Amino acid sequence: MSLLQAALETYNSQQMLVGVSVAGQQTLSPISHAFQNARIELALDENGAFVNARALAKAEGETIIPVTELSLNRTGDNSVAHPLSDQLRYLAPFGGEKYAAYLRQLTAWAESDCSHPKVRAILQYIQGGTILSDLAASSVIELGVDGTPTDGKIEGTEYAKCLVRWRVLTADESPSACWEDASLFDSFIRFYENLRRDAPRDRCLVSGEMDIPALFHPKGVLTKSNSAKLISANDSSGFTYRGRFTEAAQAANVGYTATQRAHAALRWLAANHGVDFGGRTFFWWTPQCDDLPSLNFLGYGPTSEQKADLPNFRRELLSSLSGYKKAIPPQETVVIAALDAATTGRLSVTYYNELRSSDFLDRLGHWYQTCVWMRYGQEWSPALRMIALSAFGVERDGRLAADDRLIRDQVQRLLSCVIDRASIPADMVQALAIRASQPQAYSPANRDIVLSIACAIIRKYRNDKFSKEEWTLALDENNCDRSYLYGRLLAVAEQVERCTYDKQEGREPNAIRLQSVFSQRPVYGWRVLSEKLISYYARLNPGLRAYYRRITDDIINKMDAKDRELNKRLDDTYLFGYSHQREAFYIRKETVTVSDTTNGGNEE
Repeated sequence: MSLLQAALETYNSQQMLVGVSVAGQQTLSPISHAFQNARIELALDENGAFVNARALAKAEGETIIPVTELSLNRTGDNSVAHPLSDQLRYLAPFGGEKYAAYLRQLTAWAESDCSHPKVRAILQYIQGGTILSDLAASSVIELGVDGTPTDGKIEGTEYAKCLVRWRVLTADESPSACWEDASLFDSFIRFYENLRRDAPRDRCLVSGEMDIPALFHPKGVLTKSNSAKLISANDSSGFTYRGRFTEAAQAANVGYTATQRAHAALRWLAANHGVDFGGRTFFWWTPQCDDLPSLNFLGYGPTSEQKADLPNFRRELLSSLSGYKKAIPPQETVVIAALDAATTGRLSVTYYNELRSSDFLDRLGHWYQTCVWMRYGQEWSPALRMIALSAFGVERDGRLAADDRLIRDQVQRLLSCVIDRASIPADMVQALAIRASQPQAYSPANRDIVLSIACAIIRKYRNDKFSKEEWTLALDENNCDRSYLYGRLLAVAEQVERCTYDKQEGREPNAIRLQSVFSQRPVYGWRVLSEKLISYYARLNPGLRAYYRRITDDIINKMDAKDRELNKRLDDTYLFGYSHQREAFYIRKETVTVSDTTNGGNEE
């Protein structure tokens, strides 16, 4: 199944939602209709008499209007009119040939067997020729001395180019808004089909059925890249298909109905379920539109310093996966896609995959069970965007930031790791290890996030490499790996110094300031830290002093003093030892705090 086939199947399965407005979501548009941004709303009664008019704000202007294949793809100042709602210069005589083209098409619809009362009311009003004076009287536009619109603007659009949408106040129960009236949608669809009933037909490569081949394909799949198209073959003199085919249809023959439905479904899915990064939109769905886990894990996640908030998304997702498995048939197809507008006119599919729902949910669960680290006594999985920012971003104004184009590429690489079970890219692992070894480049909050993310990714990378859990989440006091032991020593040095600080102390411990050097030359780094720790040990109470010296001696005794590689650059696994030991101190501190509360404050 291709992207268009999956989208077509989705549209066909959701016919009951076509043209139905749902609060907070974009509407699934009917075929032969498109979304346009209206700037003027004009209301008539059922006899075509003017009622009122108003200018529209940008936020409320999105409107479904009937379109023909040619009007949807018109460019420049050509005179191809939309059938019902169009720019003001098409609706008034000052538009010249544009007005004539609009009037001819609207008249043909109104006088056809597929006519509609609202179409006849609008035609009667247009023929009256009072639209400009009515809009001026309603203070929507201003007219010049010659009776034509001035160069004024509504929400940045010139009066003449403002699209007008219609309300027709009828006595029946149909909605007054023409862009919400299903009977009006059906009326135009039947009218347009009748106009093209004698057109030649061919086999559609998407639906497999005989259909009228599409001359042009819809644009606007992504709202932010409204002019970009997935399929385009209108450049007969350039290099769109020249050199391989003599005619565009030889490259791909897609039927009008199939392309209209598939593109409408893609726009609907992208708008309601997609997550956007720098213009690239990621989304997943089933053609039956079953409920799937949220895509929020790509771009959102626990970045708060509040400890209780950190593991929520992972815990909720893992606990709900069994529910998704019960609700979705295991053989149901899940489609995962990413779309990006490489240029203003071309929309590309940068990622596409299809999985059975059972495999999809298993892979999602596997990622969240294996890409995890301990933070503040709880297991935590980072969002993909936070992983990319930690690896390739910098801190600006207290937040991790990077160019959106860079982050979207990295998020897609990580998405492949989740969905395709691909290995985490080695350059990303290396970048995270380097960033986590430069703590002074970050504020304390971001420093902890980068460290936790680096440990989670490095741990998964190494465990996947050996296909078993070589590295655990908890402190391993029996681990004699040189780098791991040095990491523990670094954490002890930091903790000893912090224990002497008062609550207002903002100075960074020597362990933080020397971490980069320590990771490169550990013997030298530890010697410097040891000398500086002498004065801090002297300020500790005897119990704490003995406790930290005991941990330090135990770590040093596990090292081989004759090892010639003791001063060799540390592997990235030193971050595990460093983070594990810090986490152990945190858990002990929390335990001691509870003990102080219940036992009167005897720490040792």
